[in-house]
Amino acid sequence: MQPRIVSRPRAGFTTIESLIAAVVFLVGLVGLLSALVQARGATSQARRIMQATDVANDLAEQIHLWKFSDDRLADNATGPCTEDPLDKKNVLLEPDENTSKSYRDCMHGESMLTFNGAKFGGLRTPSFTDEEGHATRFDRYYIVKKQAVREGVERKQIWVKVRYFDAGQPRVITTQTLLINMGGV
Repeated sequence: MQPRIVSRPRAGFTTIESLIAAVVFLVGLVGLLSALVQARGATSQARRIMQATDVANDLAEQIHLWKFSDDRLADNATGPCTEDPLDKKNVLLEPDENTSKSYRDCMHGESMLTFNGAKFGGLRTPSFTDEEGHATRFDRYYIVKKQAVREGVERKQIWVKVRYFDAGQPRVITTQTLLINMGGV
């Protein structure tokens, strides 16, 4: 009769099991690092959107302080910006500066903020630098459209636009405000 072989359960991991566990761990770690990099990029993008919104709101608030008859609130000349003040054709989002030039030239820009020596109490230089030292410049524009509401009542509808570049692509924030002139009031 042959002797019976008794097998005992082995304790611990084999080399292959250890290698498989290490690969699974590394795949998870790469996924986690990728998510962290993507979150950091999204945070930077959100920060620039907030800064552009702050620049637009700053200009809109300053415009509210101007008199209705202020020269800086003259109607814009006819052109692409008066025909499409919301830029529904996304001309300002074109990466080629020449494509959006006629639209930008139609709007009031930085030079109008201090036109004829007027005082401007808003942001002097709309540019911000992040913690890595990258500066983002924000270009401010506005479009004015004067309308007669009824006899003795006029309003100026004003679209404020802030254009900046994020990852090489132009971005635009638009806000709107109204000024109303109630005749002799």
